Amino acid sequence: MIYVHLGLPEEEATYLRNQVNDDQLRFGDELAEDERESQCRQAEIILGNPPPAWIRDSSSLRWLQLSSAGFGQYTGWAGQELPFTITNCAEIFGIPVAETALAGVLSLLRFIPTFVTDRQEAKWRGAAVRSQLGTLTGKRVLILGPGSIGGSFRKLLAGFNCRVETMGNRSRADFYTLGELDDRLPEADVVMAALPDTEVTKGMFDAARIQRMSSTCIFVNVGRGSLVDEAALIERLRADELGGAVLDVTRHEPLPPGDPLWQAPRTILTQHSGGGAQDEHRRIVDRFLDNLEHFKAGRELDYQVDLARGY
Repeated sequence: MIYVHLGLPEEEATYLRNQVNDDQLRFGDELAEDERESQCRQAEIILGNPPPAWIRDSSSLRWLQLSSAGFGQYTGWAGQELPFTITNCAEIFGIPVAETALAGVLSLLRFIPTFVTDRQEAKWRGAAVRSQLGTLTGKRVLILGPGSIGGSFRKLLAGFNCRVETMGNRSRADFYTLGELDDRLPEADVVMAALPDTEVTKGMFDAARIQRMSSTCIFVNVGRGSLVDEAALIERLRADELGGAVLDVTRHEPLPPGDPLWQAPRTILTQHSGGGAQDEHRRIVDRFLDNLEHFKAGRELDYQVDLARGY
């Protein structure tokens, strides 16, 4: 039995039914709320991200296909021997997240948030603002994370003739250590973090490292909120000592109404929507169906996650 813990639009649910024996499928959103956990516990395969308590002790589960790239809610199982395999949706969201990052950077450089506010207030700046507008062409960009997101962002920047360096492991990046990062930060025009939540990355952008960025640098975080000391970031933004911030992820999600990030100047908050696209659900279902063929054939599943490493 396959349990679907994912709110699929009817078109995508029908598409999945047409690819799989409908007798095998249980859609959680079609069940009464008090039936979902018990059905989930009976499943041999799960598509989606159910609460960990529903599945940790399941005697039936053999494979959990997450509908996300991240799996933070399950990292408490790191180091434990699990009776089932976990796979994720890595690489599915790379292009839309990269486009979100690019859109945010361009918006700040070209003062788009300012012009949106001006329109609401019927305020005309005209020539007075022209000399303040920035351009992306030729800028120096640091990308932290050489994976699908970082790689997609680098490809997009090629059209702007940017000078790009990527930080990551030695086989896939231009530099590798925090010392090398610190040396480069003062000269960077854009710093884009696309890193997972691991013991190594937690707090990577602390107050000292944020202070190393120039007063015109735009900081982008599309990885995990745990990377950043948000109070230190807000302090530099309020002091007009940073070009701006594009944050798709934050430490607290949803961001509470009173959180100071809402009022931080020159800050774009995309509310962890960066990986979204009109065909998002179809791509998730296709990832599942591809792996389902592997599962039925007894082959190794693609995109298995390592809970201990965090990716």
